[in-house]
Amino acid sequence: MTRTITHKHLKRQFDIFERTGEINDLFAELQFSTLLLPVDIENDTLAFPLLRFEDKKYAPVFTDVHEYNKCGAIDNYSLMPNEFDFYLNLLDERIDGIIIDVEGERFPLTREINEIIKPNCTFDHDQNVFTFKEMKQIRDNIDNSELEDFLRDESNHWDYEGLMELLLKSYLFKVVLSKEDISSKAENGVISLHDVGQLPAAVTTKVTDSYALIYTSESEVKPKNNPMHPYLQLVNLPELINRVLLDDLDGIILNENSHNIIIPREFLLNFLKDFNCPNIDKYDSYVFVLGD
Repeated sequence: MTRTITHKHLKRQFDIFERTGEINDLFAELQFSTLLLPVDIENDTLAFPLLRFEDKKYAPVFTDVHEYNKCGAIDNYSLMPNEFDFYLNLLDERIDGIIIDVEGERFPLTREINEIIKPNCTFDHDQNVFTFKEMKQIRDNIDNSELEDFLRDESNHWDYEGLMELLLKSYLFKVVLSKEDISSKAENGVISLHDVGQLPAAVTTKVTDSYALIYTSESEVKPKNNPMHPYLQLVNLPELINRVLLDDLDGIILNENSHNIIIPREFLLNFLKDFNCPNIDKYDSYVFVLGD
């Protein structure tokens, strides 16, 4: 799901904050932002510029390259993207604060932000190492009947809490794409990505919004015309949500070709903020040949 980060949602929250003073949703977006830090790395030492205000040291960080380019005085640095947790740790150790978009929003954050925003949870993965045979068994024995019964009643489609509870208990699919046809590497329909590398997940765009796609069954998957080769992969839903937020997507679409249920970013932000991180299985070492 790799894509250019635009921070359109974060910037929208800056606009709302400027008009209303509402800060909670802005902090929620900040928590899943990937901000750019100008750095100079020499002899394995990380150096970055500091701005001084009222005897405090601030690091300038930027939402995108355009905002960085407004600061003509900051020369000879490379831009290093870091998730927001990095800056929370930096505030504890080396600096008093950061300033976001010095020539734009000029939004300062000091160490006190640590009392409001906590580091994102780190997922603990189950230690099981799945074999080809085990992955084939999982695929062949998927039963999402409880979820599918829930989806048959259209009045449930707006019940995001109930839907999420069932999604977390289900085996879901996403589509990943390969430039090459790798089906010859399959063993009983299963391909190890140790042989071919990780593959990007398919995303869909509706007007100006972009969404990750998940499916309740293989029969729901009908890839559109695409020069790349589609394969199936099981979904770790909490990890997928985390990636959706970090990649500035607008949400998730479930069963695009039938139910077409949009789970919006705003709900996903609040869900992951309160999510307790359990041990979860990690499936991204394997993909399945579609329709095998």
